[in-house]
Amino acid sequence: MLLPIVFIESEEGKIRFVQIGWFLLLLIAGYFYLNYFYLIPKLLFQKKIILYILFLAAGLGIIILLSETYFYFLETAFSHRPHHRHFFGRFSFIPLTPALVAFAVSSSIKITSEWFINERQKKEMEAEKLSSELAFLKSQINPHFLFNILNNICSLARKKSDDTENAIIKLSQIMRYMLQDSQNEKVDLEKEIEYLQNYIELQRLRISDQVKIEFLIEGRTDSIMLEPLLLIPFVENAFKHGISYLENSEIIIQVKVEINTLFFRIENKIVKNIKESVPRESGIGLKNVIRRLELLYPGKHKILITDNGELYIVELKIQFLP
Repeated sequence: MLLPIVFIESEEGKIRFVQIGWFLLLLIAGYFYLNYFYLIPKLLFQKKIILYILFLAAGLGIIILLSETYFYFLETAFSHRPHHRHFFGRFSFIPLTPALVAFAVSSSIKITSEWFINERQKKEMEAEKLSSELAFLKSQINPHFLFNILNNICSLARKKSDDTENAIIKLSQIMRYMLQDSQNEKVDLEKEIEYLQNYIELQRLRISDQVKIEFLIEGRTDSIMLEPLLLIPFVENAFKHGISYLENSEIIIQVKVEINTLFFRIENKIVKNIKESVPRESGIGLKNVIRRLELLYPGKHKILITDNGELYIVELKIQFLP
């Protein structure tokens, strides 16, 4: 035991010693656990600072008093000389140092463990909030997209177009992607591109030949995985605001992949009469995808939207972990 030892002079004048480690150990252990389990959580964490300090001081006083009492009777028992020492003597403050060490260690362990627990709970809450918010945003995108597609098919059906059947087939392929693949946390970029191509082909059925659509793909699209339904709102927005039956229109879509980085660019001419007639609610998909980008890729994406009155351009860059 590397704890204090009481040295006592016997009546023969020889030095004897008594190890009092176990008793002091019990006192220090009690002080340690009192501080750890009661004083810190019940007083310090409740911001009862004055009471906390008073209890600490009282605990130190009790340890000194009990240990001094124990030392006194030990010394008296081993020494036959009367009035060998006063009650408070040279051993009175032996327990002070280990008691302060116990206080420091118990406080450090308790405060650090509570900090880690709070941080873990905070991260769990943030993850739960993020998951819920993303699910909510995705649920808003799907009905909004379907609403537009069904309007297109209804338009073809009214015209008794032969393309109605093909449109329904394309819609079934899109629905399969939305109901199956989009439920995954991430999908291959190739699948997202195929989804965009199906959407574009469906849109071609209702637009005139005056509308020029370019879809350019560059790089290895099989090397990237991203969250589903992330790019479609930008394409949907271009068709909504950039298609005219009275004048030439053009939509240019570019997807480029370079070393764990996705570059996406879409450009469309702003059609004045459509811009004025489209209700404000039509922009909900675009707002949602921007919010999703903020939640999914904080600090790892850049988006630049240019609207000069003639052209509407979206440039998106996302960096993925290798």
